[in-house]
Amino acid sequence: MQVAREDPDAPEAARLLEAYFLELGARLAPVPVTVVDRWAEEFGDPGGAVVLGRVEGRAVGCAGLRRLDAGALELKHFFLVPEIRGRGLGRVLLAGVEDVARTLGARRILLDTAAPLLEAAGLYRAAGYREIPRYNDNPHAVAWFEREL
Repeated sequence: MQVAREDPDAPEAARLLEAYFLELGARLAPVPVTVVDRWAEEFGDPGGAVVLGRVEGRAVGCAGLRRLDAGALELKHFFLVPEIRGRGLGRVLLAGVEDVARTLGARRILLDTAAPLLEAAGLYRAAGYREIPRYNDNPHAVAWFEREL
């Protein structure tokens, strides 16, 4: 997998973001989730980034980074298409996201995750993220994590 920062308005970034929200909505049902296909402004320059993972040129994973403060970025919308899961590519994408965060000057990454996303929480723990107290007001989140870079 090749991992790189991409244009938030790229069609592939929009397609993956929409797929993320569709899956999230299905897994959180009956809790409504608003499906969007456009990365918000906070994921673009200067303080944020949209990161895509590609396998054989095809965009198969995404993540967003947005600035929380001078040294911290928040990881949002981490997603891999279902057909490539279970092959260790989530770890590759996460490492690439961390590399991008470092280039943005981040010293730590924070994130939250929802109850049905057990595999995501397992990935974060295995990658060295530690659970922390709630830092945001995301109504769907049940666990919050942080990793020092």
